[in-house]
Amino acid sequence: MFVLDIEPPLIKLHDMDKLPFGVEISVKVQVTDPQMAASRLTRIDHSTISKVVEDTVMSASRSIAMERTILDIMKEREEIEKAIYTMVSDALNKLGLSPIIFDIKNIRDIEGSDVIASLERVKIAELRKNARISEAKHNSEATIIEVEKRKDSLVKAENMKQEEEHARLNREKMVAEENLSVEFQRLEIIGQNEQRNAEIEKEKKMTLAEAEAEAVRLKAKAEADAIRMKLEAEAEGIRLKGLAEAEAIFKKAEAMREYNDVSSNLKAIEILANAQIESSTQVAKAIGANNKIIYLPMNGEGIFSGFIPKMDALLQSNIVQEGLSEVIENLKGIKSGDKKSKTTKNKFIEDRKSN
Repeated sequence: MFVLDIEPPLIKLHDMDKLPFGVEISVKVQVTDPQMAASRLTRIDHSTISKVVEDTVMSASRSIAMERTILDIMKEREEIEKAIYTMVSDALNKLGLSPIIFDIKNIRDIEGSDVIASLERVKIAELRKNARISEAKHNSEATIIEVEKRKDSLVKAENMKQEEEHARLNREKMVAEENLSVEFQRLEIIGQNEQRNAEIEKEKKMTLAEAEAEAVRLKAKAEADAIRMKLEAEAEGIRLKGLAEAEAIFKKAEAMREYNDVSSNLKAIEILANAQIESSTQVAKAIGANNKIIYLPMNGEGIFSGFIPKMDALLQSNIVQEGLSEVIENLKGIKSGDKKSKTTKNKFIEDRKSN
């Protein structure tokens, strides 16, 4: 049951690339089958067992080492240790022995060789390189991250600046629109007021014009009525004057019986007088019906004074003389009882009154 602590000397090995190196191994062995150990070993003591274990460990280590590179051996130390322990355990079990603990204490260069040292330097250099690369990479990444952060910060700042500018422009636009709306409303109110004032002024002027037109119309109507009444009065005066003059003519004709055949000439006088009276009456009616014509007599004369000839001048003409002769002849017939002449006289007087 005693456990033997065996530490073989440095085992010189070669990897698969024939690179030399040494391995320091520590093994604790126990005799598990004394009868088998006694039958297969010359002696069961520490030196004999140590010799057997050393040879077994060396053989197993060489077999495992030649299958790998020294870098793999150094990297996969636990796996190498397990492989050697398995081979050693199988070999020692056949001798009645059993390895309890198996440990690779160290892997180093043998005397006159610096493979592991070189590998270590390479590894150190590689590590330094990797460290520098990693550092540079990390620095680069850090720089990139810093640049990206700075860029993001600048972009965010620029975006914020643009948003602030956009917000400022929107505010100015809103203020401008509000001011424009207020200005439009003010102008619209001014326009409405001006339009209202213009309409009021227009209505005022129209009212004033209508009042003036009405005043002018009333004045014209009053003047027209005055003129019409004056003309009617003048026409009536002319008519009465004509009747009086016709009556005087008839009396003169009656007194002048010595003139013959005055009836026909007097008839011409009658026609002329009737035409003058009719013309004056029609003119008076036309002027009286038109309230837009104002006739102002000149030199204080009547409006019909120029339309009817003076009766005295008419009596002095040959027409009157000839008419009187005809009247005298008719009067003679009347005096002698001529019914026809009497009828003519009566008709003449009635016509004069009617006219």
